[in-house]
Amino acid sequence: MQKTRIVCKLLLLFIVVYSLTGCWDRNELEDKSYVIGLGLEHSKQEGKIKVTMLLANPEVGSVQGGGGSTEKPREIISFDTNDFIAAKGTANAIISRIITYDLLKIIVVSEEFAKDPNFINVIYDVVNDIEIRMNCYLAVSKEKASEYFLQNRPKMETRPHKYFQYMIDHGIENGLIPDSTLFRFFKTAERGTDLFLAMSTTAIREKKPEIKGEDEYMAGQLNASGEFDDTQFIGSAVFKNGVMIGKLNGRDTRAINILDDTTNISDLLLDIPNPFSEQQPSIAARIMKTENNKVKMNLKGNRPKIFITVPLKVEIMTNPTMVNFVKEKNRQILKKQIIHHFEKLNEDLLKKAQTELKGVPYPLSLDARKYFGTIQEYKKFNWSKSYLKADIIVKADIEIVNYGKILNNSRKAID
Repeated sequence: MQKTRIVCKLLLLFIVVYSLTGCWDRNELEDKSYVIGLGLEHSKQEGKIKVTMLLANPEVGSVQGGGGSTEKPREIISFDTNDFIAAKGTANAIISRIITYDLLKIIVVSEEFAKDPNFINVIYDVVNDIEIRMNCYLAVSKEKASEYFLQNRPKMETRPHKYFQYMIDHGIENGLIPDSTLFRFFKTAERGTDLFLAMSTTAIREKKPEIKGEDEYMAGQLNASGEFDDTQFIGSAVFKNGVMIGKLNGRDTRAINILDDTTNISDLLLDIPNPFSEQQPSIAARIMKTENNKVKMNLKGNRPKIFITVPLKVEIMTNPTMVNFVKEKNRQILKKQIIHHFEKLNEDLLKKAQTELKGVPYPLSLDARKYFGTIQEYKKFNWSKSYLKADIIVKADIEIVNYGKILNNSRKAID
């Protein structure tokens, strides 16, 4: 009897283990069509939205596909629907393979739709689809999302998922676009106290754009020539309570990325106004942020005071006026210029946020919560309104760690 029970248990265990190793639910790579980019815009039909899908062919550029594949690397389809979740089923009336959002990299929303108060209700549908990951990025295009994907034709990257991965990653590293993941969007909307920045992009360049500083452009304003794709990622769209209310250029976006300790910005290159000669070009510098900001607040009284100290390390990359930085006097002049540049830039930006945007474009409210013993006290303080009256002082703690190469005797240096 005992042996019989042991045999039965072993047999049952074998059956269970064997059933778990089956491949009955396996899907081959070539059976799926992966949505890399999703576009959202208004539909001409009332109560519907227009959905655009950028579909990648997983075989193109892969070892399985071979070098001589004649298949297209991508497909783009647009149609009207009630929501973009059920749209996957509708799209299979056109696309032969199983459509999935597993590799969705970016959701592009037209400016017109992003300013619609109903947008927040539409985008919240992503939480109901387990395929859409919260590290997917949210972007806003000047044109319709359907036009954006049609105009977007990279010259070097055949595979669309690689193109968007490179453009977004490098844009965030340079600080010219925000780290606008869906996770950050929903967390900001739930707090209801801060503004959210989504990356700004367009595939249509302006015909005669004004020449500005290297980081003062908005998407589409950078005037470049040559053989390349017209798509540009620079600047940001500002959201309040899930609705777009304004825009910031690349310089303002970069300043916010430096202030925001939750953004992974380690170092970036920018130009500093030349303190030694207004006629000479600016001084290029590498800015490195290795520590978090130091934030102190005095939230008592009718006019709160906020003190922000930003620690930065600087490497001087160019010296167009050939200044002799061996001399301490010149070093101090340069350091004062860098400090003045950063402090004025940040204070002007935060003042603009108070008066025009009516909010703070990064999660500064998280620092304010530490000054209250209970949630009720924090709510009574009403951060959203109190911040608008606050005096904000930004201090730049600058350490110049490298002044570049020392000038040799063959070059005439400025004392």
